[in-house]
Amino acid sequence: MSEVEPINQFLKNSKKIRENNDKLYEELISHPRIIELIENSEQEITRTMIKNDLLQLKRYTEQSLACEKCGSLENCINHPQGYVPSIDVRDGRIHIIYSACPNKIKDDAFRERERMIESYHVPKDVKDATFDTVFLDPETNRQDIIKKAIAASKAISEGRGTKGMYIHGSFGIGKSYLLGCIANELKEKSVSSMIVYVPEIIRDLKAGFKDGTTDEKFNTIKNAQVLMLDDLGAEDVTPWVRDEVVTGLLHYRMVEGLPTFASSNYSMNELSYRYSRTKENGVEETKAMRMIERLRTLCEEVQLEGKNYRDH
Repeated sequence: MSEVEPINQFLKNSKKIRENNDKLYEELISHPRIIELIENSEQEITRTMIKNDLLQLKRYTEQSLACEKCGSLENCINHPQGYVPSIDVRDGRIHIIYSACPNKIKDDAFRERERMIESYHVPKDVKDATFDTVFLDPETNRQDIIKKAIAASKAISEGRGTKGMYIHGSFGIGKSYLLGCIANELKEKSVSSMIVYVPEIIRDLKAGFKDGTTDEKFNTIKNAQVLMLDDLGAEDVTPWVRDEVVTGLLHYRMVEGLPTFASSNYSMNELSYRYSRTKENGVEETKAMRMIERLRTLCEEVQLEGKNYRDH
């Protein structure tokens, strides 16, 4: 008797499974999504194939195909989240394959754009700056400079050869902010850029001598798709800084035709004077001029006017 009961129970369970499968089969073949699948499949989908892969097809009918059941990536009902199923019929079996959903594609594109501005020691307000938020002082030439910046951004995004900008002017008038605006304008056009605060990156490169990372950091900066040197001339000027770092960067980018922007408190002539004098070697005008020639080749010099907006 004890041996008969498990057999009876097994037969009872088997019958229940068959009944559930038959019920699921009937539900599936009347489901609009499965009807469409059968009608549009290049491979014939038979009754046996459907019965063999009932759970695959059930999962297919339960999930969102175009974010219609979710609304947003955060509310995604699919598993894995952010991916939509499609059916692949091969070798007499029905397989589910997954691809990114429309919301995930948009989210990934947004995150990729966010990564497109890499910044070294640059304040958050500069990194987040946009032309929509820039202060337009009608008594200055800011609007003209902004038009130039937008035109340069457009040319770069369209792959047209163009000079960058060397934006100089007095302290606190928004030169760095403009670099941030350009970076975000480029980001919206899927062009990556790197903004580096020159005095701090010089310190980083020096520190790299201890752990052997100087060359790696320098190569990362010099190969940026678009490079922005913020506050050029504010660093301690040494022959190494002038000849190896700044001139090295500018020369490489000039030869490779890579767009370059800079901001400074000094005009190019004033910068040349500053870079021609070091404690170690005294006056070296030729080396400073070599650096400035490369800067002139890469950048159009513009003077930004205005008062010190940081005090307001």
